[in-house]
Amino acid sequence: MEVDYEFAKQLSVEINGRQHGGQYRVLGATVIVYYESEIKFADFGVNRPELVAKWLLTDLVRRGEMRKRNGKNRDRFPERRVKWWLRRDATA
Repeated sequence: MEVDYEFAKQLSVEINGRQHGGQYRVLGATVIVYYESEIKFADFGVNRPELVAKWLLTDLVRRGEMRKRNGKNRDRFPERRVKWWLRRDATA
């Protein structure tokens, strides 16, 4: 199998009706995926590198959406950020 190490290939996945794009490259038996400021890599083994790249990109997109969602709730409910030992002392 001829592999081009120099250039990253474009890749897109659709999650919740929105298209998300990233890039991936293959180095040896490893797939490296770039999405926004995140990087994730995995060995592709017997699977095709394009398929593993889609899996990794999907994971990165979902992780990013979860961080955005949790960031909004964090500002909305500051009492949730109180450490458990502080809550225990306040109620005692």
